[in-house]
Amino acid sequence: MEKEGLDPRLRLVQQAEMKDKVVLIRVDHNVVKKGQIKDPYRIDASWWTLYAIAEKGGRPILMTHIGRPRDKKTGHIKCDDGQSVLPIVRYLERKLPVEIHVPRIPPDPEKGILHLDSSIEHAIKDLKQGKIGMIYLPNTRWFRGEEAKGPEREAFVEELASIADLYVNNAFGSWQAHASTYDVARRLPSYAGILLQKELQNLHRVLDPEKPFVAVIAGSKYDTKIGPLKSLYREVDHLILGGLMYNTFLSAKYGIRIAGVSEEDRQLAME
Repeated sequence: MEKEGLDPRLRLVQQAEMKDKVVLIRVDHNVVKKGQIKDPYRIDASWWTLYAIAEKGGRPILMTHIGRPRDKKTGHIKCDDGQSVLPIVRYLERKLPVEIHVPRIPPDPEKGILHLDSSIEHAIKDLKQGKIGMIYLPNTRWFRGEEAKGPEREAFVEELASIADLYVNNAFGSWQAHASTYDVARRLPSYAGILLQKELQNLHRVLDPEKPFVAVIAGSKYDTKIGPLKSLYREVDHLILGGLMYNTFLSAKYGIRIAGVSEEDRQLAME
């Protein structure tokens, strides 16, 4: 099964044998702010992958990151209800006729969740027996090992790999090489979800575009976009900026202060 714009070596979820197998799925459901879903688009975009896995008889365990609970200065992880997966689970349960289980794992007040505890084993047993339809792990960034290095990270990766038979990455937007996006994919048979496939095909169209090529770039996190933006600028016929990206450009060009634009981003835009 080859698709335009996809490397033929890439294993696709449509090719996986997963009847009665536990499938660990990394999604990008980072849509919760202060305990509320602002826009469910990213959740809805994952339907096709979830349907494909259900049709093949897979037993899904979902995981996503939400926000940035780790303090960059202290390294402390704050497991705040405002960055919980529970609003996502409630949304999914309204859309799907299944019960979704969220393991309740007590966190360390400074280090976050240190390990998957034994309760996950009971939940997986219920999942395999059809007593529940899905498991949704707590916010991956609540786990100490997700962004850690060394033994803590290795231990978390081993725990994730031990609870599933297959791994599916459906989180193109979660590009950071963290334990749940990178390391675990090397420990389990891994496949690309349908959304990830579509994103890769779109990326192929950007790298090999039809002319005239017009790029519309918006959003926040200017510091993570400036590198690709510079490369893209050399290829496009027209570049249209919006949102915080445009505000950062205006701030740098005219030397004005705009709310939401950090000094660090302003300096990057001036380069």
